[in-house]
Amino acid sequence: MIIWPPSMRKVYTISATIRSWLALISIVCIGYFFIIVLISHVLRPDVQPLRNAVSNYATGPYGFLMVSAFFALALAMAAIVLGLAGELPPTRRTQYGATLLFIASVGLVVVGIFPGDVHVPHPPATITGLIHWIAAGTSFLSITIAAFLFSDSFKEHKDWQSFHRPALGLSIASVIATAVFGVLALTGWVGLGERIYLPVALLWPLLTTIRMKALISRKITLRHA
Repeated sequence: MIIWPPSMRKVYTISATIRSWLALISIVCIGYFFIIVLISHVLRPDVQPLRNAVSNYATGPYGFLMVSAFFALALAMAAIVLGLAGELPPTRRTQYGATLLFIASVGLVVVGIFPGDVHVPHPPATITGLIHWIAAGTSFLSITIAAFLFSDSFKEHKDWQSFHRPALGLSIASVIATAVFGVLALTGWVGLGERIYLPVALLWPLLTTIRMKALISRKITLRHA
């Protein structure tokens, strides 16, 4: 039997009020990530935005800010799953999607713990840098696949049907952005590629949680009307 991680029964006991707060936490955490990335461009002029990855901000001066941004993003992914658990039926697609988002959450914690290495996968590469990039790749690949799984399941829920096509469009856009990132990375413009990819890839979780927050808030309002 496939279950939602960490436990279907425990997750489904979460009240609408708590799920509303989880949605808000996710929105704030994703917003925090983008704010820190923007601030880091000002604080770290030594990092070339077009050629250096965002992860470079996690090493050197003010590195703790970027590390905290990765941890915030990890919290956002976990909060999305816990929030959606009471909103969608436990189909195989949502269960697999939930598992992938939890994997992404754990992976982003690893990304924050192990600093990046601009030389990976080319020598000289550090072990911590290699772990960082493997964890980052696993996390964002998991988010992309989960986006497709959840987006497809939205069409079967009356409250989410209208969001099905936009969510699917965002999922496809994420794949296109991944391809753009790959091409630019191969030509030495990894920084530019990543700065195109990250906003596109995180639009799905951001807009999904905004939608979830609105739906839950409306239900709470109707309940108390």
